[in-house]
Amino acid sequence: MTMKIKWLGSVVVVLFLCSLFAGAALAAAPQKGKAEPQKGKSELLTGKSVNVNTATAEDMIKNVPQMTPELAKNIVQYRKDNGDFQQKEELLQVKGMNRTLLKKWDKFFELEGIGGKDCTC
Repeated sequence: MTMKIKWLGSVVVVLFLCSLFAGAALAAAPQKGKAEPQKGKSELLTGKSVNVNTATAEDMIKNVPQMTPELAKNIVQYRKDNGDFQQKEELLQVKGMNRTLLKKWDKFFELEGIGGKDCTC
């Protein structure tokens, strides 16, 4: 009888350990339909460059990936109120813009025709 109890106890332990490992494996596996960004890899964005000193809000929405209509309008309004952007970092003054977005969109923003409304150049 003690052999059967030891054998049954061993089977229970083995089944318990198998269920633990199976649960951990399922939890670690990516779930269908949920994309997970890979650590250390940046998101690949495609679009076209725009001149932030001349582009319309529509141009920005159409060409800059993931640009929101509200932020595009804010960029154009800021430019109208303050003149041309002299540096890309000035975009941080626009309501809704932050360093993460600026870094993400840096390659899509061009500065041409720098001068501003008070420039005498």
